[in-house]
Amino acid sequence: MVAGILNSAVSGLSLNAQRIAAAADNIANTSTRGYKRTDVQASTLATRQSTTAYAAGGVQAVSRPLNGVQGLLASSGSSTDLALSGAGYFAVTGPSGGQTLFTRNGSFAPNANGDLVNSDGFALLAESASASSSGDGGLSKVNINSISGTADASTKVSIDANLPAQASVGQTFTITAQTTDSLGGGVDIALNFTAQAGGTYDVTVGAITESATGATTAIAREGDSSGPAYDVNVSFGGNGLVSSFDGNPTPARLSISNLSSGAADLSLELDLGGLTRFGSDFALGGVSADGAGYGQVSAVDVSTGGRITARFDNGEQRLIADIQVATFTDPSGLSMQAGGVYAATDASGAPIYQTPGQGGAGSVQSGALELSTTDLATEITNLMIAETSYRASLQVVKAADQLSQSLLDEIA
Repeated sequence: MVAGILNSAVSGLSLNAQRIAAAADNIANTSTRGYKRTDVQASTLATRQSTTAYAAGGVQAVSRPLNGVQGLLASSGSSTDLALSGAGYFAVTGPSGGQTLFTRNGSFAPNANGDLVNSDGFALLAESASASSSGDGGLSKVNINSISGTADASTKVSIDANLPAQASVGQTFTITAQTTDSLGGGVDIALNFTAQAGGTYDVTVGAITESATGATTAIAREGDSSGPAYDVNVSFGGNGLVSSFDGNPTPARLSISNLSSGAADLSLELDLGGLTRFGSDFALGGVSADGAGYGQVSAVDVSTGGRITARFDNGEQRLIADIQVATFTDPSGLSMQAGGVYAATDASGAPIYQTPGQGGAGSVQSGALELSTTDLATEITNLMIAETSYRASLQVVKAADQLSQSLLDEIA
């Protein structure tokens, strides 16, 4: 009987010591990003009882990580700070690579190597933009330094202008379109509009000048580099608006080849629908061309769907990677590791990679961080209860000791 009382009291001491330890960890991690508090609960240990005697069984501590509890989100000043609103984890790996681990700490920023790592030093893993979005977990580190500069070749030129109805045959008006080649270099194309008999205008290409070198060796062709010299006839209706191009609704594509820079041939759609033929002077309304010169990464953006996009200082954007959120059958079964990361176990099940916001996975919030789920008021209350219960268990130990001493005194 006395031994049972002692065992029960010792189990109470152990339980409450673990409760105090859990509260200590929770309080220490009040400011730890993405931290999930742990709760230690009691599970009764019962022994077989009879109607005439009671046998103390004691209590067993059951640690319950509250991994599925959502923490509050707080805004931050960095677009690469990420938080999950909903279930799941970011897939990460340690400095030396190897095992894939999981975390809710999304305080990511480029390190010296360009890898996006969080404040605990774990690198973000995502599906590269070149991979198919199969969700099969084919993940790799997101590296900013690996993103090269970009240039976007022009594909379309739009011209708005009035070509005089009273122009004499052979009178020419020249409009220069500034385009961009595949290497980001400027290519200035002089388009000559020459008045013809019957009120039509011929469009031909004059000088083609590469801005970087001043070269004028490029060749203009219709369709592609093997086509005839560019020459398109523009017809106008009685309302002064364009009616056709060589009898077609749109002009032939303009191909610019033999660029001295070695850039790929330019294939341009000429939008000349803005031309008019009225009885007034030549007037240029505007010339515009798409494309962009060489640019370097200026910022990184992340969408709620987990798409990581690089923004360049030339205004271009490029998809880098897609974040896949790891979900688990039982998140409480994950094994906690140092650094606010978790490892998958048999109890948690294997990770299931989902597109953010789909299949039960949380959405990604850029420029935000998830706070610790520790509530100081709750932890201090639990600490006081555990301390009181610990002292009460000590009193039981003392009582059992006194019983044992009394029994020994009687025997003596």
